[in-house]
Amino acid sequence: MYSPDEIKRLAFVEHGRRSLRLVQDGPLADLSFAAKDLIDIAGYKSAWGNPDRLREADPATATAPAALVPLMAGAYLVGKTQTDEVACGMFGMNPHFDTPINPKAPSRVPGGSSSGSASAVAANFCDFALGTDTGGSIRVPASFCGLYGLRTTFGRLSVAGIMAMAPSFDTVGWLARDARTLKRVGELYFGPIENYKPARLLLARDAFDIPPRHIAETLLPAAKSLGHMTEVTLFAEGIEYWLETFRPLQLSDLWSTLGAWGKKPGRTLSPAVAERIDLASRVDPAKFAAAVVQRESLTDRLVALLGNDGVLVLPTAHDLPPFRDAPVSAQVEFREKTLALTCIASLCRLPQINIPAVTVDDCPVGLSFIAGPRGDQLLLDLAEKIGNALPAAAVEK
Repeated sequence: MYSPDEIKRLAFVEHGRRSLRLVQDGPLADLSFAAKDLIDIAGYKSAWGNPDRLREADPATATAPAALVPLMAGAYLVGKTQTDEVACGMFGMNPHFDTPINPKAPSRVPGGSSSGSASAVAANFCDFALGTDTGGSIRVPASFCGLYGLRTTFGRLSVAGIMAMAPSFDTVGWLARDARTLKRVGELYFGPIENYKPARLLLARDAFDIPPRHIAETLLPAAKSLGHMTEVTLFAEGIEYWLETFRPLQLSDLWSTLGAWGKKPGRTLSPAVAERIDLASRVDPAKFAAAVVQRESLTDRLVALLGNDGVLVLPTAHDLPPFRDAPVSAQVEFREKTLALTCIASLCRLPQINIPAVTVDDCPVGLSFIAGPRGDQLLLDLAEKIGNALPAAAVEK
């Protein structure tokens, strides 16, 4: 349906197409990568998916530490990738610069906001790609595009030189086509990842009630095929309690970082982003204050449940990727249901990894694993051990 040239054109931003290699040797000298266009690379502009920002911004004078790590390890930067406008999106749709292609399901969206990064990796234009994750921006595109994707523990990797969207949630992560590459990148940031003892798998059984029945009936057996696991109740307080905790906190963060910029007279914003920034300006202070306390309570419960060796197993997204021409109403419903799944790690500041699990209606469907604080290495080791076990168990429907 789409040529490789068209997929590449839509995955990468025009102002960040030139390549860069800082050193010739290093542990990643055989790998290429891309960086989301929220991440500063010295000499490149960071447009954040917005035409005003592209016009007004000067080229960055320094490279974000998170991107400097692979560059100094010899990895070859092939370019900067497309993002939802100011990272406000779950689908990868950008009305200013168009929507990247999902190479695994071309009629459907690639997921966002790390949309171009996911498209570039899935189309084999690079070996891995850096992205950011606030409310699912690595995990969702990884699921939609059939990739491995890691959201790191909040605060563990520097976000300096990266556009702040919601600072109490923003994290750095990366996507790859295989677990070994994902782990190799992780070892740059965390050091050697030794062979961990088997994780204590905890099946979030009620989370599998969120996807439509035909997806849950395919994904749940794949999860259970991984071996012994204990069923637990994730949403003990109710799904809406989690969402009512997440919304005011993220919106308040958004207003603190991008409110003044977004409200500048004459600012060019898509209607969806303008509406979101307006909503962020009207957060009820009482709901915000209550959410701060609720977040800590939810975090305490989940961290105690996971301990040092527990891993929560749950769906990554609630449904197949929406079609590229899906109406806005369908996108809103999708976002709320998937956010019920992605807000868990975001609120509790925990690492989460997506693994390609099954295929339904020719679309990849991801399975997720959440570990306790600083459990990033445990997840990377687990993903490598699982290897091809889940794809082998996939059931077409």
